[in-house]
Amino acid sequence: MAVFKNEIPILEFDTAQNAVIMPGHHSDYNFPKKAVMLFMEPEIEDFIAENECEVIGKFVSVTKEFYVYKTKINHIDIAFVQAPLGGAGAVQIMEQLIAGGVQEIIAAGCCGALVEDTEGSFYIPIAALRQEGTSYHYLPPSREIELDPVPIKAICKVLEKAGSSYKTCKTWTTDGFYRETKEMVLYRKSEGYSVVEMECASMAACAKMRGILFGQVLFTADSLADIEAHNIRNWGNDFFAASMRIAMEAASIL
Repeated sequence: MAVFKNEIPILEFDTAQNAVIMPGHHSDYNFPKKAVMLFMEPEIEDFIAENECEVIGKFVSVTKEFYVYKTKINHIDIAFVQAPLGGAGAVQIMEQLIAGGVQEIIAAGCCGALVEDTEGSFYIPIAALRQEGTSYHYLPPSREIELDPVPIKAICKVLEKAGSSYKTCKTWTTDGFYRETKEMVLYRKSEGYSVVEMECASMAACAKMRGILFGQVLFTADSLADIEAHNIRNWGNDFFAASMRIAMEAASIL
């Protein structure tokens, strides 16, 4: 175990896996092996109202309580929980799931389009640019992180079975929502990034360090394809429920 020091703090890294505060230190949850993390809210409430679901856990934060539910998809137990916006918050929830026994996680949520598309287009990240902070606490510094091919394959299989078109892509993970400048957007597009979001690199890094499977299904909400006219469209509101179903199906066949 060693701390690698650097003049730039975000590039410093400690190889130790144990920390002073560890996830699960205040609970003894025994979650299913498979879980889904959902960047949405009303759709979760609708699903709970329409399906048999059981509360199996509760994570308490300073802003709200995150309830963990269990349902069955294809006769397989699946845990699911709302995920907060941003890599740091999402990874806190992810860590608690892992500490409770989860070994496979599929996340679902929206993203911004950097390329021309139609609202609600599905993208499956195969690599994420690490322009955020959380991933640097889990893995040594690098420009990108590659996602595990097994969950990618499961998500693609579900989309193909449903007859939904999709693309695999490289995603730009940022924690500066209001710092997606014109020049930066053009730069990322020139590097081959198709979408932008705020969690993928963070969650992929946590999963890799903890030794679990992680994949993500994204759908486009707003569009930055035309940097002169940010198009919010309908913020992807018509596609959250569909992405939830895809994530749950994918988790069930992992």
